[in-house]
Amino acid sequence: MKILLARPSAPNNLNFTGLLDNEPLELEYLHTALRDTVHIDYIYDALTDKYSFEQTLKREKPDIVAVTGYITQQNVMINYCETAKRIYPSIKTIIGGVHAQLNYKEFYHNDIDYICRSEDIWAFTDLIEYIAFGKGNLHQINGLCFKSENVIVNNLIPFDINMLPIPDRSHFEKHKKSYRYLELMEIATIKTSLSCPYDCSFCYCTMLNKGSYITRDIEKVVDEIEGINTDNIQIADDDFLVDINRLKKFIELVKIRNIKKTYTCYARADFVASNPEIIKELAQIGFRYFLVGLEAADDKALSNYNKKTSASVNELAIKNIKDAGAQCIGLMIADINFRKKDFDKLYKWVRKNHLSYVTVSIFTPIPGTALYERYKNKITSNNIEDWDFLHLVLKPENLSAAAFYFYFYILFLKLYRLSKKNGSYSFINYGFYKQMLSKYLRAQIKSSIIENLNSGKNKRTD
Repeated sequence: MKILLARPSAPNNLNFTGLLDNEPLELEYLHTALRDTVHIDYIYDALTDKYSFEQTLKREKPDIVAVTGYITQQNVMINYCETAKRIYPSIKTIIGGVHAQLNYKEFYHNDIDYICRSEDIWAFTDLIEYIAFGKGNLHQINGLCFKSENVIVNNLIPFDINMLPIPDRSHFEKHKKSYRYLELMEIATIKTSLSCPYDCSFCYCTMLNKGSYITRDIEKVVDEIEGINTDNIQIADDDFLVDINRLKKFIELVKIRNIKKTYTCYARADFVASNPEIIKELAQIGFRYFLVGLEAADDKALSNYNKKTSASVNELAIKNIKDAGAQCIGLMIADINFRKKDFDKLYKWVRKNHLSYVTVSIFTPIPGTALYERYKNKITSNNIEDWDFLHLVLKPENLSAAAFYFYFYILFLKLYRLSKKNGSYSFINYGFYKQMLSKYLRAQIKSSIIENLNSGKNKRTD
């Protein structure tokens, strides 16, 4: 059978910037799992493919469409399945990805046949074998949701990440000029663990893989890194800096094999603050950016997020990364209880700590987390696209929505200006702005053409 593996683009106003574009690793794993079967697959990545999903669908004529995506892509994922069924009524449609893993009920839809909730790529191939040849038993496929008289939801069993193969990156090789992290071009993405060992109330990742934190053998990780044909690696774990002994082994293997690459990874502030020597050693082997969940500049807010850390720990983490010769990218939250003085306080704290790279997200409870359960009756937005951390989904407690957005955008501009003054974002020059505008205009033209085509079809149907 022919399978179209699809990833939509993110419906985000900042998507056109091209600053943070990752390879579709989840689809590359599925491609790798299908490689040794009789089936044929094609990866459609809306980020890099010059054709629309519908054009690709008509060209490839698949028997199965499998779509992945994040929370803001929910409606687009459903639309892909609707489009597939409209053009080929007998086609089978599958939804997967981290959003569907916990929020699978959002995909109970007439045009969606199966929902894969497991990280287990071999459960996906079991499903393909069932669809193609009637082999196996749907009721035994890990985490699968499917239609019978009612929707059947199979038990979800935690998946051992060590069962994953090294992914076939032929898609990455073909499109790697499109993937970047800030100035790090042709960046590849790897996963070395599933879930997270901590329990921050706002965090979605800790709930994944049925809340079971499982790490990949570090030798396999280094094997994969060594074999990737690129100089830049993004480690996509929710937190790579957990086990000191594992990190020491990683550093040792990279040195022994003389691997010369540049890395980015996520980390907790308390680990960074407590382990300056490890941070220095990681920086020495190529770690340039540590993305640290600082979240807030005061202890009360950190306590509310169940971070089990403090503002002083955050400050020490920033210092340790700077002393190591690397960059800390601070991940902060603009809380709905913010007043103007809180936006000003956050800016002053960033400036005081000489933090050059900062990302400020609007407080957003993600469905599936403990935080969402606390706030779900106060949600004010019906647009799933607003869950991009740039929009309010709750009513601000001390400001009007207009005032909150005003101070949020002023903070954004002040932080960007501060970063440029400190020498960060040096790669954002006239040429970059020109390229960014060109990408934005192409996306708008493409969207307009598709909208007009769909409008014409609707008129003919009417």
